[in-house]
Amino acid sequence: MSLKRRMHTFVFMALLAAVSAPSFAQGFTILTPDQESRGTFAVADPDRHVRTLGKPEIQFDLAASHDTLLDLRIRRAGLKLPNGKTATAFAAHGEANLIIVASGPVAHISIAGVAPAGGSREALVLFRAADGTLLAPSSDDIAVFDTGFNRLPFTYSPAAIPKHTLLPVTLLLDISGSMTGHMKDVVSAAQSFMASLPVYARCRIVLFNDQMQPFWPPPGQASVCAAAGFAFWNPLPDPSGGTALLAAIDDGLQNPPDVSGPHMQSITLVVTDGVDTGAADPTREVRRLAGLKAAQGGKLFVFWAGIADPQHLHGLADLQIEGGADVKTELERFFRALGVSLSGLQSVRIGAR
Repeated sequence: MSLKRRMHTFVFMALLAAVSAPSFAQGFTILTPDQESRGTFAVADPDRHVRTLGKPEIQFDLAASHDTLLDLRIRRAGLKLPNGKTATAFAAHGEANLIIVASGPVAHISIAGVAPAGGSREALVLFRAADGTLLAPSSDDIAVFDTGFNRLPFTYSPAAIPKHTLLPVTLLLDISGSMTGHMKDVVSAAQSFMASLPVYARCRIVLFNDQMQPFWPPPGQASVCAAAGFAFWNPLPDPSGGTALLAAIDDGLQNPPDVSGPHMQSITLVVTDGVDTGAADPTREVRRLAGLKAAQGGKLFVFWAGIADPQHLHGLADLQIEGGADVKTELERFFRALGVSLSGLQSVRIGAR
């Protein structure tokens, strides 16, 4: 047999042996779960082996949902009055570093403004019951603190909520040239304000630019405020001229509505969009007017409808509000708040005994 033939025979025999040998290839196993079996779950408690003083609790106080950080601190401080009573209501004035609390039937407190008064400060405060009724709590039922919760000395003589005592109100409206874009909003808000005042309020309306222009009622007369609001049915003069702001305030302080018999402290409200342009020495005039107001005991509230400069009336105005971009909304809110509170504001003198 030739060598070539022998080689072919050898290869054939090798292939035959390989095919005939048992297979050792990787096998696959498919397992099907028992349909009757049920799996079990083991839950591990990570706190089981941890020693603590107790598990934390989370509490939600819906009444504090709109609180500032200062409000939350006050709620948690548990402030008490000198007589040991727990406060039922509080109001904070961060800029004035002031907290006023009350107990008894008082459920809501609002601080309308804080102004210097000699060597002390005067806070104008409104106290309400849960149903919104205005209150005049006794001095034993209120206390005053700073924002560090240090008790402050104060004097307070509650003024009876008036029922028949007349309330004189003078409304000074700026009609200078720069008020052109605001007059419609001013008139609308003023009408609503007049209508909201109680029947024992008597109102006088004065327009001013470079000069004073009595608008309602005729000189020497007094008008129920709701009736004074109808005066705006008459067209106002077109805005023009400068802003004799301090002269207008002088007129408002010295000429409250003519009321006979007992009456409350007179209120002067000013709506303006700029600082005084008439006084030769505004700083000196502000000091003079502050002395006049203190002697008469009246209150001055100012709404800045445009260019605001509260420092211009520092020491004179009891409350100043800046209108911002939305003058209409802010002015309505200003008048609405005053309409409710004018007849129930209480004076708390801080820093005096």
